[in-house]
Amino acid sequence: MTTANLAAKQPHELLLLLGSAVSVLLSLVLFGIQWSQGIANSELSAATMAVVLNVVLGAALWVSASITRKNLMNGAIVAGVVSFVLIVFGGQVGTIGGLIGLLGAILAAATPYLPWSQRH
Repeated sequence: MTTANLAAKQPHELLLLLGSAVSVLLSLVLFGIQWSQGIANSELSAATMAVVLNVVLGAALWVSASITRKNLMNGAIVAGVVSFVLIVFGGQVGTIGGLIGLLGAILAAATPYLPWSQRH
């Protein structure tokens, strides 16, 4: 993404994209660190499931940011649900990304009512 693309985005979109990136990238980095140190066979299934869950839900959070461009309230609802699932099931990484996404979802839902909003 170029700087011009980022400058054209609304604040709620940026929060949703940030929550998505945190959830995906941080889970992949932490899994890579665990992998390099050696993961016991008993922990491999749980670690792999956590990475897959965070990557899939992070991608869904990314998609919800693009949904908000077409329909603000539908995107906010999708982002809120995905963020909540990330918080509950995503572990520590999912909690961080989910909280950022939840802030983005709340901001997206409140955008039509804010005085500085350009959407009417």
